[in-house]
Amino acid sequence: MAGPKAPARDQFTICTQDCGARCCRYITIEFPTPRSKDDWDRVRWWLAHEGVVVSKDEDGWNVHVSTRCSNLGPRNACTIYPHHMDTCKEYDATLCEYTGPLDQEFELTCELDLARYLERRKLKRGRDIARAIRRAERARTQGVALPLVPLQGLPL
Repeated sequence: MAGPKAPARDQFTICTQDCGARCCRYITIEFPTPRSKDDWDRVRWWLAHEGVVVSKDEDGWNVHVSTRCSNLGPRNACTIYPHHMDTCKEYDATLCEYTGPLDQEFELTCELDLARYLERRKLKRGRDIARAIRRAERARTQGVALPLVPLQGLPL
């Protein structure tokens, strides 16, 4: 026989205690499925930056950028509540991705993750990007300095 059901957690408790207001520490931007070489190069550029993750879930592709909300106060509470953004007001904390399993097909955290993904999927339009990532990684690990290339014909 099951014991008494735990009371439902309210948004404040979920956000401040259960997940630690993680959604207030990054932004997520959806983007169309990468298809072209330029698309894959853009994903590579994002992943070359610290604090950036690219993921795919049932809704599509997302780029996540670590950045703290300026309204997040001590103990993970919003300092402008109840005058916060509509996006925050409409968020259903009972569906918080951090209080349960993440529903992502995969997550890319660096350029090498992208190279592995492109190689595994054998994506023709991503082949050159994967090769460029591998060349750059070899140069980085071997300490080979690559020559600087002037922009638009400007002298160095």
